Amino acid sequence: MPSTRALTLVCVAAACAAVLAVSAEPARAPADSAPYYLALGDSLAAGDQPDARGVDRPTPQGYVSVLARRLTRVYRGLQAVNLSCGGATSRTLLTFPGCQPRLGPGSQLEEAEHVLAGRPGAALVTIDVGDNDVERCIHTDGRRIDRACVQRGTASLVAHLPAIAQRLRAAAGSRVPVVGITDYDQFLALWLDGGRGRAAARESVAVIDHLNALIASIYARAGILVAPAGQAFATDDLATPRRLPGRGTVPLAVERVCRWTWACSGPPVGHDDHANAAGYGQIAQAVLDALAGGR
Repeated sequence: MPSTRALTLVCVAAACAAVLAVSAEPARAPADSAPYYLALGDSLAAGDQPDARGVDRPTPQGYVSVLARRLTRVYRGLQAVNLSCGGATSRTLLTFPGCQPRLGPGSQLEEAEHVLAGRPGAALVTIDVGDNDVERCIHTDGRRIDRACVQRGTASLVAHLPAIAQRLRAAAGSRVPVVGITDYDQFLALWLDGGRGRAAARESVAVIDHLNALIASIYARAGILVAPAGQAFATDDLATPRRLPGRGTVPLAVERVCRWTWACSGPPVGHDDHANAAGYGQIAQAVLDALAGGR
């Protein structure tokens, strides 16, 4: 049976329909009595988007900000404690120094354990990591997929993510929901690059599907809920036609990744894998749906 806190979050998921953003603030430990939402992960957790020069920077439009705003409707005074590190992999999240050392020594995971042990007011914990383990092996310059690199990245994920999931679930305790987020396929943007790009886009789907299935299974075995963001992005739908302004007719999966991320951008942004405000809203909704479904 879900805990009272989990049921409260289900109410948030059901009641909140609009995507709302809050001002970005640096991570900080909440006061002892203040409720908080703890986020771990990579640049998606940081809400990164490119600026006018194409340089990625954290923004107040990320899914962490959206979720924090929604949670304040139930948890008055809730703060977001965002431990994310741009470029994080499963290995670095577990073993490298974290990005918020003032919240505790050690890795991003150790920082999370420190916060959860010292502050009783956690309302939600989310984690997104693992895509950087493998996605660096899929090239956007016509070289296609480095299969040996994919194997190495997958092996690193298998070596590190189970320990992360188990320790995070234990640190949060049985009453605090923990949600792991799987990824969309940014490489579907290659569909726009002609026949060779379409072949690369099709190949990428199988790699990302395998990555997401592996991550989801690791989270599920640790008792962590899974938010499959790729489903919202229709990652596997290469059959349903959609009109993409300026590009003609493309598959639904391509239309969504172009509409909800920066991956189809021209210069100076270029192929940028980060979500835009609408895409981050979809990721936030996937987390709320996972809470509501208890899956």
